[in-house]
Amino acid sequence: METTIRKIGNSVGAIIPSELNAAAGDKYKIVKIGDTFIMTPLRDDLFSNEDDWLGFRDSISKEDREWDEAEN
Repeated sequence: METTIRKIGNSVGAIIPSELNAAAGDKYKIVKIGDTFIMTPLRDDLFSNEDDWLGFRDSISKEDREWDEAEN
């Protein structure tokens, strides 16, 4: 998927394709690493059920671990 950065008032923004199921009003944290932007949903319930995350760190690749441990 591709999108184009557009001027919106004094800021810039991007249209998120509907296939990604984003909804108006959703909130995200944006981090820039090099020339890459990473958007993470801001959800209070993301870690509420610890059982959902059991073994997660053991299942990720070296590249995923580097992203996970990157400085903000």
